[in-house]
Amino acid sequence: MRFRNPTSGHIEEFGEATWLWTLVLGPIYFAYKQMWLQAAIAAVAAVCTAGVSWVFIYPFIAKRVVRAHYAKAGWSEVADGAVVTNAAGARTIDVQILPSAPDGNYRTLSEVHVKLVRWTPFEQKFTQDDAAQRLREQALALGANALINVRYEQKDKTTSTAGYVEGWGTAIINESDTIACPYCAEAIKRDAIRCKHCASDLTPARA
Repeated sequence: MRFRNPTSGHIEEFGEATWLWTLVLGPIYFAYKQMWLQAAIAAVAAVCTAGVSWVFIYPFIAKRVVRAHYAKAGWSEVADGAVVTNAAGARTIDVQILPSAPDGNYRTLSEVHVKLVRWTPFEQKFTQDDAAQRLREQALALGANALINVRYEQKDKTTSTAGYVEGWGTAIINESDTIACPYCAEAIKRDAIRCKHCASDLTPARA
């Protein structure tokens, strides 16, 4: 589960094993996620039921509780692989990952970093594509339209987790009048509607 703050663009992520963390940590898990009201309610319920709610109720309703919390706060749920759009109408697919710094003018905004951890075998295995998507989302929230110096590190198993993928990059605003074609990666004019190299129609990508 992933939830996006419509104001800041920040995305909060919950793994598939939310039920397990609720079972192991109880109210502490909600407090860790800064869901203070839910943490308080869960703590009171655990005391009143002598721990029964902690073990036999909350693990089964954890996802519903999380969804209700973020829906009430005005956050929107983001489906896996969904295209995220910011207030200006730019989308994650518009944020390019460039193999090197552009030849033209560009402005550096900030370093971005993501680490997707698979804490248990019950959760999905993350890939570099997942890390790239998260990097694009962070860059988009900063107002960037490109990423440079992108690199990844992936470990399928560590001593404390079932594996992770980590990504780094530099968010920039590419002010060059050329961009890379999303289909063949050749340089084209930023305002082009058809690639002169592969003849791909670029209109849908900009709609």
